[in-house]
Amino acid sequence: MKTKSVIIILILVCSISLKSQTMEKTTGFSDMKFSYIISSMSAGGNHFEINETMIPIGIGWEMTYNLSKRFSTNIGIEFRTTGKRILDSFVISEWGYSGPIHNEYRDIYLDIPFHINYKILNTRPFKVHLSSGPKETFYFYNNYYNPGYDGKEHRLKGTTSSTGLDFGLIETLKIFKQFGIFSSQYYGYYLFGHFSELESVDLKVGLTYNFK
Repeated sequence: MKTKSVIIILILVCSISLKSQTMEKTTGFSDMKFSYIISSMSAGGNHFEINETMIPIGIGWEMTYNLSKRFSTNIGIEFRTTGKRILDSFVISEWGYSGPIHNEYRDIYLDIPFHINYKILNTRPFKVHLSSGPKETFYFYNNYYNPGYDGKEHRLKGTTSSTGLDFGLIETLKIFKQFGIFSSQYYGYYLFGHFSELESVDLKVGLTYNFK
């Protein structure tokens, strides 16, 4: 009886140990991603038009947490900017020709995405996830007009926020034990705030650092 009891206890300990090891592999923080981002925002028109809808400069960081073998979440922070844009124009109205107007624009976007991911393909070392979730965007603008339409110099600065919903795909390829590459494509639609009813498209490529 004692021998049987010892064997049963050993089996229970081994099963608990194996279960905990499995949980360690399928849950917890799995990776960090560092990305370069090219994006576009439009009211339903053409995307990625230079000096119009395209936002050519962006970098991002995000952390992934595995909930199970197929589900995971990621939260991150992204910085995007149009850079400094200069446009010289003029206005012709019933009062005549305005003369040359010098315009300078600088737009900065700070995004905080929170996405839920579902693994749809796992052919190691290549994986594909469906991804969706909310994104909060803080918009910092700095515009300068000299002269403005009223003949005076104007400088406009401000900050707004908007909330949107993203849908996309993530493709990852593990190259070494802890390093890999990834790409992702997201379509977004802003529901509330300054960018309400605008569409966004985000294309990301970058490096992955795997914790496991």
